[in-house]
Amino acid sequence: LAREREELRIVDDQIGAPTWSRIIAESTAQILSAGPLSLADKSGVYHLTASGSTSWYGFAEAILALDPNLSEQVCRRLSPIPTSDYTTPAHRPTYSVLSNDKLKAGFGLVPPDWEQSLKSALSNGD
Repeated sequence: LAREREELRIVDDQIGAPTWSRIIAESTAQILSAGPLSLADKSGVYHLTASGSTSWYGFAEAILALDPNLSEQVCRRLSPIPTSDYTTPAHRPTYSVLSNDKLKAGFGLVPPDWEQSLKSALSNGD
């Protein structure tokens, strides 16, 4: 959209942890490589999200700043808006950051910060 519109209006009151699918895949592979014996006593629900948090606005701001094709952007203004100004059929929570504490305790995994993951994703062209 930044290549099509001069202004982007982005929700700024919904907080989450944007997570690159590669981080999920690599972390899952690392857990599974430990083998069935080390997994036997680790049943239950584990969250696996990027570390840190941001709003949709903060995420968009970071994407635009790190865009490897920055010169193609026509967007000149990024405007934060409340959820009430962006109607969608689905209700979104204002805070949806999940805890990775159980993942760290069970497997010693601490996913990278969402900003570092974004930099990696954009630099790899994925």
